[in-house]
Amino acid sequence: HFDPSGTLRSLYECDDVLHFVRRCLGLDVLHRYADPFGALNVSIMRDGDVLDWHFDMTDFVVSIALQSAESGGDFENAANIRGNDNDDQVVAAVLRGDAQERVRIEPMTPGTLMLFNGRRSMHRVTPIKGMTPRFVALLAYDTKPGTDSTDALKLSRYGRLPSGRLA
Repeated sequence: HFDPSGTLRSLYECDDVLHFVRRCLGLDVLHRYADPFGALNVSIMRDGDVLDWHFDMTDFVVSIALQSAESGGDFENAANIRGNDNDDQVVAAVLRGDAQERVRIEPMTPGTLMLFNGRRSMHRVTPIKGMTPRFVALLAYDTKPGTDSTDALKLSRYGRLPSGRLA
């Protein structure tokens, strides 16, 4: 949990930031992600950690790099491949490593602020190497109000459900 008056929580809850992100994305409407666990996170990855290819359950994520690993930890993104006519073939090609022209590699150096469409863009983080962990703040947004992740995802990712709910 984040301190309600802490810097990251204040940044995420700030309407000016929400409007800035909306304008950067060229959208008329944008909402904060309704998942109480997934809306705001700091991803901490240590030596040997990797995040494999996946799509998000929310439309957009703002990633803010806070600390780089000694080596690795690059963000790889196959932008906007879901929702196209041939998306199954493109996804399979990216997974096989046969579509490197579709993959953009972004080093996440401290201060990097990146906006991307996690629901339509398959992405991963390359293996972390070294004793310095990688810290990235993740702020999630969606074009529909009330968008939340599934209970199964909450249990697998966070090991629990919001207070008062049983698995």
